[in-house]
Amino acid sequence: MKLQERRSTFNTSKGCPLTNRCRRILLPTSAAPAMGIWLLRGQLLLLLLSGLQRPTGSSEVAIKIDFDLAPGSFDDQYQGCSQEVMEALNQGDYFTKELKASRNYFNVWQKAHLTLLNQEKALPKNMNITQAVAVLLYSSNDNVRSDFARAMASAAMSPEQYEHSFRFKYLHYYLTTAIQLLREDIVRKNDSLCYEVHHEVKNVSWKAYTGAIIRFGQFLSTSLLREEAQKFGNETLFTIFTCLGAPLQDFSLKKVLVPPYELFKVVNMSYHPRGNWLQLRSTGNQSTYNCQLLKGNRRILKTKPCRNSLKTGQAEGPSRD
Repeated sequence: MKLQERRSTFNTSKGCPLTNRCRRILLPTSAAPAMGIWLLRGQLLLLLLSGLQRPTGSSEVAIKIDFDLAPGSFDDQYQGCSQEVMEALNQGDYFTKELKASRNYFNVWQKAHLTLLNQEKALPKNMNITQAVAVLLYSSNDNVRSDFARAMASAAMSPEQYEHSFRFKYLHYYLTTAIQLLREDIVRKNDSLCYEVHHEVKNVSWKAYTGAIIRFGQFLSTSLLREEAQKFGNETLFTIFTCLGAPLQDFSLKKVLVPPYELFKVVNMSYHPRGNWLQLRSTGNQSTYNCQLLKGNRRILKTKPCRNSLKTGQAEGPSRD
């Protein structure tokens, strides 16, 4: 993803602390000295979309972003391995690890869980309570959404990055499978398979061209109501025609959750001094990873020594891939 900013300095000649796919960006303001920020490729897009990097104060920061396919974002769809991944998550106690990593995350998860237990409305067909909690807490809590977007932004830089640094493996799996279940329910009911939704981002100028293919690279919370998404001010409004997003009316929300792997084509756009508008249409999906958690677990198993079976006298070891 190419990043541009008026009066900004880009420095790609010096070594990057983590990877050579970093850009150093200076965002000067009149209220404070310039800040130097190291960003992985595609990371600024995810942070801006989640509200993490919205400039504050009276100074205008003219950030421009070129869209791409968000290659650094983790995009596993768990195709053909959903049950195995769920078992691996339970065996590895990933849920407890994620809750222990953040007290706020623990409290938010507990609150969402109690909310669902106390409501009289049944869960969507075939959806378990964990998937429902994942949807509710992600859709209704800005802090969780921001922390998750920050983690997703660089989780796919390498398999090792995902395995050792991505701390939301449990949430990612249950959020992804929840969207897929909601989509299956739509197909069964013969409801509208695609939805026109809206998403607004402030203080950012998005650079794109008609015909470009892009991904958001994160779970994007969008509104079915344009007036809810659009506010007066310096903003960019996305009108998105999604065919893989899941409506959340079962959670009493007038929102649609768009998955990170959905591809969009830029079909229209207009630029104005006080606000831009981009129209996107779904054109399929794309994932770099699939069943990545299982691949990491298999590498760990292969390092364990074999042991003799007391019953058979034959060597026991991990099964082959």
